Amino acid sequence: MKQTFKRKPPFILISSCLLIIAFTAISLISYYVANRSLNQHIKTNTLPLTSDNIYSEVQRDLLQPILVSSLMAQDTFVHNWIDTGEQQPEQMYRYLKSIQDRYNAITTFFVSEQTSNYYHSSGIIKQVSAEDPADNWYFTTRNLEVEFDINLDLDTVDSSSTNLFVNHKVKDQQGNFLGIIGVGLASHTLKELIEDYQQRFGRQVYFIDRLGKVALQGSKYNGTENIHQAEGLRDIASVILTTRGGSFSYSSNNQQYLIKSRFIPELDWYLIVEHKEHSEVLITKTLWVNLSISLLVTLLVLLLLYYTLGGYQRRLEYMANTDPLTGTASRYAFESIFEQILSFAQREQHPVSTILVDIDHFKKVNDNHGHLVGDKVLSRIANILTDNLRQSDTLCRWGGDEFLIVLPHCNQAEARQVAEKMRQQIENSLPSVDNLNLKITASFGVAEYSNNESSANLFSRTDKALYRAKAKSRNQVECTTNIPTETV
Repeated sequence: MKQTFKRKPPFILISSCLLIIAFTAISLISYYVANRSLNQHIKTNTLPLTSDNIYSEVQRDLLQPILVSSLMAQDTFVHNWIDTGEQQPEQMYRYLKSIQDRYNAITTFFVSEQTSNYYHSSGIIKQVSAEDPADNWYFTTRNLEVEFDINLDLDTVDSSSTNLFVNHKVKDQQGNFLGIIGVGLASHTLKELIEDYQQRFGRQVYFIDRLGKVALQGSKYNGTENIHQAEGLRDIASVILTTRGGSFSYSSNNQQYLIKSRFIPELDWYLIVEHKEHSEVLITKTLWVNLSISLLVTLLVLLLLYYTLGGYQRRLEYMANTDPLTGTASRYAFESIFEQILSFAQREQHPVSTILVDIDHFKKVNDNHGHLVGDKVLSRIANILTDNLRQSDTLCRWGGDEFLIVLPHCNQAEARQVAEKMRQQIENSLPSVDNLNLKITASFGVAEYSNNESSANLFSRTDKALYRAKAKSRNQVECTTNIPTETV
């Protein structure tokens, strides 16, 4: 009977777990380190550089109206025209028109303190009044200590348009207030600039005043009207508004944000450049590629382990369970099989018999003709024994020249017949080996298993039967005659 012992040690499972854990850990650590390094680089390098670039462009694009308004407020023509009593207002119209055309402003204006006239390039629009809410900007700017003010307001000429106005005070040499002069830029132009900043730099850009109110933002701005109202940002709002600039971070809705602030004194606003921390697409793709490669390598290694170790395992099992010379079961494997057969026979109440075979005078064969001849004798006898067994029977090389056979579903009388047939075939088949007249014979001991009998006791009775066969001039089959009383 050919027995196969399949053991599935957890080695492959443990190896697969270790490989998966190792590859996953390495990939994730690399991912988080790269992502963290990238965000750190953005915080310390890219974000400040973006802020500086935007600030430079703000100076170029937005500060020009301030400079123009300052030049207008100090222009000799303006002061002389006011000193002469604002005669010939068309001169002021032409002056404002020339400034508007030269600097590509959306509007230019002058409001006189003496006459309250609102001069425009197209003429006198109105007279400002403290009772008119639309004119609050004038009285507010007049009462400020600073020389100019910037505000978003409806255009007096075109009430459907909101513009950014630079309102600059006009004073004489003695510091007397003469009025307010300035220029305006269309708000959509300013927003286009911010949109351009955001598109080019990939950050959210907006301006806040000293109170934290968002003064200017793009169309895609999704924040609050005041940074004091924004989750997470309100916790650092006071720090932002009391420093000239710096780098900050805050968390909102489980999302981390980095911001770079910079105070622009000419506008009296803070420039805010905000970056939302996230995994860059390239890094995320790299993570998935690494994990895919890791999984593929793991599968390949596991397949290699499976086939390699499987081959070694089968060879080791064969070596452990099989006698290499005769191909019969080894004593190590047989003992486990023997116990299982006896346990099953006891449970199912069916007969089991054992046969112990010993080659007669085998030591003389080895001594006189050498071990090679002796090995051939053992192999030939093993083949004869195997040929007379059923698939359910088990043959084991028990010792040097001894074989032990277990026959399930076989009583002692049937086992004796099998043993006698084997004995005759050995006697008739092996009169010579390699042209050597050896006349090989064998002795047989037969016993039947008794319920609750131990395997050791059964073997002992079988061995005693063999001893009697050898005592009777060998080449005999002997059976046990006594019924065991020992139980286990």
